Amino acid sequence: FLVAALSLLVATHSLLLSHPLYISRKDIMSSAAAARGRAAATRMAAASKSRPRVKRSSTSAGKSTSKKQKTANEDASSLSWYHFFTKGDEEYDLYMAEEWGFEKRSDRDLFEKLSLEGAQAGLSWKTILTKREAYRRTFHNFDVDKCTNMKSSDITKILETEGSGPEIIVRHKGKIESVINNAKMIQKMRKEELKESGQTFGEFLWSFVDDKPILNSWKSLTDMASKTEESEAMSKALKKRGFRFVGPTTCYSMMQACGFVIDHPVNSKEWNEAKKLLEKRPGGYQKR
Repeated sequence: FLVAALSLLVATHSLLLSHPLYISRKDIMSSAAAARGRAAATRMAAASKSRPRVKRSSTSAGKSTSKKQKTANEDASSLSWYHFFTKGDEEYDLYMAEEWGFEKRSDRDLFEKLSLEGAQAGLSWKTILTKREAYRRTFHNFDVDKCTNMKSSDITKILETEGSGPEIIVRHKGKIESVINNAKMIQKMRKEELKESGQTFGEFLWSFVDDKPILNSWKSLTDMASKTEESEAMSKALKKRGFRFVGPTTCYSMMQACGFVIDHPVNSKEWNEAKKLLEKRPGGYQKR
């Protein structure tokens, strides 16, 4: 009888295990958790019913998304073309907005820019821009006569200056020597050929574009030149007169910065503004 009873019990258990309504202990624990979850959801639903509800149609949601996209597009379109490399740097943005591409004609301004572009060789312009005030202090605000009088002891002092950051110029002996050397070459030109021609050093440089800014029409930054026939001619002429660190790319960078050429991408906000100014410029301009 006992054996028969045990057999019946085993058979019944097997049947229960195979039945679709059988729930194991694991399933029970999961079901309990699920029940607690449903109860919590029920309480939340009840609470939400007691609060006022604002209906948002799919149309209004679409309009909201569209409005946000429009705002994002407007924000992007308001950025200047150079934002991608200035990356919002305040000093760099200000330089591009108020200096780069504007005419500079004085000997001091052009001597400074030629010197700083030479210092930039192999580096970024941002590096030199952050140190510009240090360069001005070091080289007597780029006064040609004062730079001409700098001695080898001044160079040694500059090279041995301790520290780093924007208060210290790039301690490259060749570049430092080139500033003093180039000042001497300008002074020599003033005493000789510039005296005979009645030109200033600035007028000599501007003669390479026939004293008329060139408005370029680059469709994209990849089209923009790094040197031109004019910058190569300028570089050759300066090197012939003993200047250093004045390659055609350095000369072209100076020409871009000082308004010899206008290299904003065509139809950008900056290009259109430059074009308006050039159309009012006495002496005209060249368009390419």
